[in-house]
Amino acid sequence: MSEAVLTVRNLHKSFGKAEVLRGIDLEVRPGETVALLGSSGCGKTTFLRCLNFLEKADSGTLAIAGQTVHLQRAHKKDILALRRKTAMVFQDYGLYRNKTVLQNVTEGLTVARGVPKAQAVTRALKSLEQVGMAARSEAYPHELSGGQQQRVGIARALALEPAVLLFDEPTSALDPEKVQEILDLIRSLKDTPTAKIIVTHEMAFAYECADSVIFMDEGLILEEGAPKDVFGNPKNERTRRFLERFTADKAPEYFI
Repeated sequence: MSEAVLTVRNLHKSFGKAEVLRGIDLEVRPGETVALLGSSGCGKTTFLRCLNFLEKADSGTLAIAGQTVHLQRAHKKDILALRRKTAMVFQDYGLYRNKTVLQNVTEGLTVARGVPKAQAVTRALKSLEQVGMAARSEAYPHELSGGQQQRVGIARALALEPAVLLFDEPTSALDPEKVQEILDLIRSLKDTPTAKIIVTHEMAFAYECADSVIFMDEGLILEEGAPKDVFGNPKNERTRRFLERFTADKAPEYFI
């Protein structure tokens, strides 16, 4: 079994007196898809943002692709180096409204990574082709549907060639008819070497696509395992209560 590409140990994060993350441990291996489940407010998105340093954790250690940082004393240089090993896909797309699709994808390459413009354009067009948006490279975000904008967001993340790709509820802002096309796109990335952590409320997708499912509650990981085990035979009562409303309308054999 390959070594972990991402390792988190005893990660804590508070906002004022509210402790949002209370000691998170996690290992993710290259190519692995991890689905992060839990009720709203349980700390899922905050955890994801700590991995990308959009939020700075209070304590713990984080290792990505061979580089380890003690989060309590992480310096700007450490943060920048680790951030370059990840990419985030946001639930609200996060596109620059005044830039074209191509410019949105090349921006992170040229500004944050220092990639020469010609090389950045080549990489951007390749990633746009991968998500089916190369033909709209000169369009602006307001000319695109929500599903198309999220495809561009995914292309932007792929162009960065990260070791770990982070998805923060990538379908939550979409019309129901567009949800499946984005889930299918993410599913098509399953066999790539990039590790993927996906915060999602799409239970069927988590069951079908994830290699590992994590259930969080009140800032803790309460359960972790293969989808078949977590959905079919959850060990924690809180996990069981959370999942029962998603499994009640499914055929009994679906989640076993």
